[in-house]
Amino acid sequence: MIKLKVDESIVDEFYNGVKGYIGKSLFTTKENKYFTDKKIEQIIKCKPENFKSLSIEIESHLLDIKIMKNAFIGCKGFNFGYKKFTTKAKTQYRAYDLSENLNIDVCPYCNKNYTYTIVNKSKQYTRPDFDHFLAKEKYPYFALSFYNLIPACQICNRTLKHTIEFNLDTHIHPYKDDFNAIKKFTTDKPLILCLSKDEFKIVFEDKSDNQALTAKADKNISDLALELQYNKHKDILMELKDKYDLYNDASLQNILKDTNVFKEKGEEYIKSLIMGVSAKDKNINKRPLSKLIKDISEELDLI
Repeated sequence: MIKLKVDESIVDEFYNGVKGYIGKSLFTTKENKYFTDKKIEQIIKCKPENFKSLSIEIESHLLDIKIMKNAFIGCKGFNFGYKKFTTKAKTQYRAYDLSENLNIDVCPYCNKNYTYTIVNKSKQYTRPDFDHFLAKEKYPYFALSFYNLIPACQICNRTLKHTIEFNLDTHIHPYKDDFNAIKKFTTDKPLILCLSKDEFKIVFEDKSDNQALTAKADKNISDLALELQYNKHKDILMELKDKYDLYNDASLQNILKDTNVFKEKGEEYIKSLIMGVSAKDKNINKRPLSKLIKDISEELDLI
């Protein structure tokens, strides 16, 4: 729910790690002529804003779609491209290397589920899925493009987004757009007036005046069922309402006055401790549900 930022060194390491996985041996003369080493680097490092123009260029060459799928995605009998990238290996660059380098702890699509990476000597593994923002079946040449691989939870990738077609004209992109700056959580009835979770619904409200961006964000909300998902967490908002009743300015000042440890760390730290999330936007992607808690806490003047 916050724009993903990545160091270019991670992109370079990814490129150097996967460029040899593309099945160039499958290419005919026509594909070989187009997919030069320079073009493959351009494709792998392609920024989201350049997806459309590069796609138009590739499609204009009328290359064999089946050959591109086998070379860039891989399939049974062809351990190339994305298939090779997602196969475990100890000494070669793989999906676990990328997910560890990205160090993204929470799904950028939903901000609800952890996406951390675990690899240990007893062969216990877990990592996020890599969702293809542009479907690899339709755009096979982007199957190994860095900015087309979104580290996501299984619910968003396999269950909700699944075969829904995303593109930059209709949806916001986690590496390009900041959902947190476009939308905020609120309730359809003032939370402080509610006595039970049955009295309100969790909804989204526009933060941006950019209508094109808000329309795209609305598509993300709809296609990923975000309002339906978040309305399963009304209990958290009821807890925030209780905290609103318990922790007023006077009680916070008493904590600061009576506790030396908290006095040193300051009021912002205490408020973050009470809410269970950081008060800073840059930390929204550190814990699940952070944006929900932060937005509603701000609405209640808790932080």
